[in-house]
Amino acid sequence: MTDTHNPSIKWIPVYQAFDGLRRQYIEAKAYYDDEACWRAANDTLLRRLRSGQLESRSAHYEYHEGLFGAEPDEPPKPDSDGMTPVPRWWWVSLLNSDHVKREVDWLAGDFDFQISGTSYDDCSGSAYGVEIDQSQIASFIPANSNLIESEGLDPSSRKGRAPANWWPDFAVELAIYVHEEGLPAGSGREGQSTVIDAIFKRLAAAGKSEPGRATVQPVVNAVLDRIRSAGN
Repeated sequence: MTDTHNPSIKWIPVYQAFDGLRRQYIEAKAYYDDEACWRAANDTLLRRLRSGQLESRSAHYEYHEGLFGAEPDEPPKPDSDGMTPVPRWWWVSLLNSDHVKREVDWLAGDFDFQISGTSYDDCSGSAYGVEIDQSQIASFIPANSNLIESEGLDPSSRKGRAPANWWPDFAVELAIYVHEEGLPAGSGREGQSTVIDAIFKRLAAAGKSEPGRATVQPVVNAVLDRIRSAGN
C-alpha cells in the first residue's frame, strides 16, 4: 500500500477523478448518453479501487465484522493528515455487498456497505471523504488534462445540459412518494434505500425506465437532508 504520509503524493477528492473520467467518456462519445458515461466512470473507478490500482484514504473510516461487530486485529492507522488509508480488501467487501445495502456518493466521497450472512459472516464498513492519489489516475486521465483541476472542478462541468431521459419520471415519482408516504423513520440520510426501492417499484409498475441506483443516491440523499433539516 502507498505510504499515505508521503508529502509528494497529491491527494484529491475522489469526485474530481470521477467527474473527470465521466466527462472524458462524454467528450469521446464512448457511450450513447450521459447516464451510460456516469455508470462507466462509476464502474471503472470502483474496479480499480478493488484491484488495488488506486490507493485511497478517508476522513472517516470504519469496518466491523463478526458476531459482536468487532474490528480487525490491526485496523489502518491515520496518517499525519489525520486521514485513514482504505485497504484494498475494504473495496472488495463493498463490491461484494448487495446493492440494496450499498451506498455510493461520489460527490461527497462517501461509501457504505453491509453484508449479511450468518452471525459470524456479517460485516459492514464506512469510508467518508475519500481521496485518491492523482498520479495513479494518469494512466486513464492524463495528469495534465484540463478534465481535472487541482483547485476544484473544471468550470465546464457547471454548464447546464439536458436531463437524462429517465429524470422527469423519477422526479415525479419521488415527489408523489414523499407527498403520499412521507419520509421513512430516521435522521439524516437514513432510509434512502427504502425511498429508492419504492420509487423503482413505481417506475417498474408504470413500465418506465429505471436509472442506475448509484446515479440517484445523491439526489435522494439531498432530498432527505433538505427536508429533515427544515424540520418537516
